[in-house]
Amino acid sequence: MRSPALVTRPEVSFEAMDRVLEAMGWFLQSESQTPPLIPGEPELAVYVKRATGSALHYTFNPVLRLRVLEFSGPDAVGEWAIVRKALPVLEAPALAALLASSETQDVLLGLLATEALRERSSMERVAALRFHPEFSVSRTAERVLASLVPDGTEEAFARLKEEKEAHPDRSVLFAHLPGEEQRRQVLRWLIHDQPASNPDVDAVLRAALVDADAEVRVTAVMAAARLQAREVLPALREARMPTSTREGADPRDRQFYSNLRDLVAQVLAGRPLPPEGSPKRERMAPLLRALSGPADVRDDPTLLLHALTTPVDPGSRPEGLPEAVVEREGTYRLRRSGLEARWVPPVEHWLGTGPTLRRVKSPGFFVARVPVSRAAAAWAMAASQGPVGTAGPDVEEPLPCTFGEAEALCSALSRIEGAALRLPSSEEWEMAARGPDGRLFPWGNSMRDDGASRASPWGVEGLVASIPQWAQGGLLCGGREQPVCTSRREEASAVGAARWVVSAP
Repeated sequence: MRSPALVTRPEVSFEAMDRVLEAMGWFLQSESQTPPLIPGEPELAVYVKRATGSALHYTFNPVLRLRVLEFSGPDAVGEWAIVRKALPVLEAPALAALLASSETQDVLLGLLATEALRERSSMERVAALRFHPEFSVSRTAERVLASLVPDGTEEAFARLKEEKEAHPDRSVLFAHLPGEEQRRQVLRWLIHDQPASNPDVDAVLRAALVDADAEVRVTAVMAAARLQAREVLPALREARMPTSTREGADPRDRQFYSNLRDLVAQVLAGRPLPPEGSPKRERMAPLLRALSGPADVRDDPTLLLHALTTPVDPGSRPEGLPEAVVEREGTYRLRRSGLEARWVPPVEHWLGTGPTLRRVKSPGFFVARVPVSRAAAAWAMAASQGPVGTAGPDVEEPLPCTFGEAEALCSALSRIEGAALRLPSSEEWEMAARGPDGRLFPWGNSMRDDGASRASPWGVEGLVASIPQWAQGGLLCGGREQPVCTSRREEASAVGAARWVVSAP
């Protein structure tokens, strides 16, 4: 039998945990002697409780803030239960939220915590994460699932069976995919890969047409048309299209979505369309073309149709790494400062809007996962005179700075890393934010209040945080007030955040 384990919440520090354990009679017998990555946070420690002969083994992953406590001894289960009540710990609901997060670091924390706790209720979510676009997540999910399957298979399939009996015409597995972005992408890959619908695809579409996410429902309408899924016509007619800003629908798109659903229902039912050459048929022509094949992108409405039906091409991994970048635990980081980067592969991107709409191929580059924070900026300016240690997790609010200060910060990081770091061009910033499918916002095509916490298709975060971000030439991109990916403006006296770029070799 494996030792019972607990995982504390990531905000619980070692110092706070130590105080609680000491008050409960635990004695710190030993801790790791190597200097910790985070001061005051040892990565290994052993506690003993002499009164009961129990031991507690503590491990800490500083990158993910994963703190695991394993108990052993004659009354390990009893001690586990007592400590569980005294410390803030991760349990099934919190694990589910982590596994459904759009942030890679949270998902990895959820996976490793699930593995440590043997939390079998999370098995379906872990199984779905095997298809996550981030390699580090999919690889970790495979391993964690293997550790859960031996004990959890029968229980998990019993739950799936119950749900299937309640809704026999829907795909239960699709409904359990964590995060609306994954559900959208499943539908778009079905459009891309399937020549026509079949009973299994119909079940996925029925589940998608009642999904909580409005964009999933709209994408399902497009998928039903492309795959000629006539069997889902009753569900399609009942599908609720977004009709308010609260549901994420831009006022300009609300009537469009409703008309889209009605037109698809008309086509699938075989009802006659307006005659060829009539003004109404001419207005419908771009939409009819999009319903039968890849959208012919000519303007903003046809770009929206393209975005709703095109899966994100993950591109290729970099052929080589620049001298300043290393790969650690499935993520890219600057070699000396440790700041995290994301890879924007050399694939085609739709940029601009209206008359500036164009398709541009990325040269392939690494970009900061988040804007540089106050703490990281202060460290960089000091360490550029003689680097010591690493910058630490860059998770605070970004540093507001002028354009000149942003360039000086990139120069300081360049001296630390011994390589050229620079501000992104406005096109590079838009590529990092928009991904290759031409979406309106970093998170998709619908407005939402929590956009500041959402990552782009390439995993770039903080794109629409409190302040905009500097690009080359003194342009400001993004920000809370202008969250669309195409936003850029010139304000010489303004302040913004700094986000660095490293070119591919």
